[in-house]
Amino acid sequence: MPPWAGRTAAPARCPRATGLSVQSPDHPLQGTRQLIWQHPVVFAALIGVAGALLTIGFREAIHGVETLAYGRSDSLVSIARGLQGWQRVLPPVIGGVVAGLLLRWTQRWVREEHGGDYMEAIALGNGELDVRRSLLKALSSLATVASGGAIGREGPMVQLAALAGSLFGRWWALPVPRRRLYVACGAAAGVATAYNAPIAGALFIAEIVLNSLSLASLAPLIVSAFTANLVVRQLAGYAPTYHMPFSALNHDVEIMALLPLGLLAGAVAPLYLAVLDQAHVQFRRWHAPLWLKLGTGGLLVGLISLLSPEVWGNGYSVVNAILQDHWSMAALLAVLFWKVLAVSATTGSGAVGGIFTPTLFVGAVLGALFGDLLQQLWPGLVPVPVAVVIGMGAFLAACTHAPLMSILMLFEMTQNYNLMVPLMATCVLGYLVSHALRVRSIYAVTQEQIKPAAALTIAADLLHTEPPTVTLGQPMQVVEERFRQSRWQHVYVTDAAGRFLGAIPLQDFRLQRLPDGTAAAQPWPPQLLRADYPRVRLEAPAWEVLEVFSRHPGERLPVLDTQDRLIGYVVKSDLVLLCRDYLAQL
Repeated sequence: MPPWAGRTAAPARCPRATGLSVQSPDHPLQGTRQLIWQHPVVFAALIGVAGALLTIGFREAIHGVETLAYGRSDSLVSIARGLQGWQRVLPPVIGGVVAGLLLRWTQRWVREEHGGDYMEAIALGNGELDVRRSLLKALSSLATVASGGAIGREGPMVQLAALAGSLFGRWWALPVPRRRLYVACGAAAGVATAYNAPIAGALFIAEIVLNSLSLASLAPLIVSAFTANLVVRQLAGYAPTYHMPFSALNHDVEIMALLPLGLLAGAVAPLYLAVLDQAHVQFRRWHAPLWLKLGTGGLLVGLISLLSPEVWGNGYSVVNAILQDHWSMAALLAVLFWKVLAVSATTGSGAVGGIFTPTLFVGAVLGALFGDLLQQLWPGLVPVPVAVVIGMGAFLAACTHAPLMSILMLFEMTQNYNLMVPLMATCVLGYLVSHALRVRSIYAVTQEQIKPAAALTIAADLLHTEPPTVTLGQPMQVVEERFRQSRWQHVYVTDAAGRFLGAIPLQDFRLQRLPDGTAAAQPWPPQLLRADYPRVRLEAPAWEVLEVFSRHPGERLPVLDTQDRLIGYVVKSDLVLLCRDYLAQL
């Protein structure tokens, strides 16, 4: 059985699992070295490396499938243009059917409570993602993406990177708040790898999933995203995601001219999200097998591609083409209409993938339309590529309700600092207008359920195991050894059956020690036992544990099962972290 198979079995070697850094008298720096090794930032760096490798592997798998299916792997739009009519229709249908069968097998083989989406694991769950479920969903997404489905590849890439963080947390059997943080670190690494945007990747998870920009969570996210970006630079090369011609805004009037684009993006975003929601509703009303739904979604994409092959894929190559060349307003309106329909068909049918890149596509076309209109009214005032990038940022902020992340995301993806000021203004405007028209963002389901998840945490979710214990009648030297090894202020006392009897305070124990060595072999005096030592039950909710801590000055509380057996302990700092994350959502 792998070490991560258990949920609460914390190895004694892990200082985080015991809540201590045990230092040997012979090696005074041993505990310090262990503490540094176990620091969340160090773990975040390792998760960043693992997450980057997994996402790079997924990207290469897509290229491999495309080469096998079409004889080449470049732009899906370019591939679609080179195919005959029936050849454009068939691949999305086959890909949808295969993707649906894989999702059906996922539901059959893996129980629903065993780890689903990474956002759910961070916000709702215990920080665990099931390996088989994640891999099967990644394969399903691979089938959809490689066959031309109008969906982003970033979704499964982030899921796989988050899986790396989940495995790290389970390997060390960490408490739930820490496991959630490491899943978040993996997700940040995945976003950074998908878009070559480490800062925005960290802020995406902090602003959208965690809803917190506190340093305690943001620092590990940044380290994980930064490390992942380094790996991408070394193994896969580095270049801005979107190739924008150099443009500079030299006058305030140019920036002011772009402000209506933020208002336009904020007004259009709720309509876009409503179309996606309606597609989900219509497919849910159709009581058909999952493979048939996804196959139908692929069929719709294939049929639309007969009219507009640009609907294949996530739209990345089309956005780059709009940035480099001038498109007429008629061509932009047509590709926008057909692309939104294709994205709705793919996502509504239940396909696994990302909606992030298609959202950027819609924002880019919206910006190009606005830029073309400006050129007709005031020729030469604002270059169209500038309006394209501003439109992407404003529309992304309007859909995600995360303006800070959107500003940095577009800056990192284009590497154009000259656009920061108009990006800041339009992203905030887009967010304000969109939020006023529609409170729910594109990630509303996860964000709305964060608070109940924190409230449902129980002591079992925060459990550490293997506390220092002694039994009645053991020699004084055994008790002394437990205190020396643990550096705790109390040692727990159990009977032969493992039932909790109380605790021995270190202060009282020191008063009982005699100057001669004969006392070490004597049984410890029963009067040292503090039978009224506070304790909590395994199923106690977090608020009840907090209430017990409010009356107890110590840093730890023993956790008992229904038969009063000592199972482990909870640490006050873990509960404080949980409360901090919960209060951040209020």
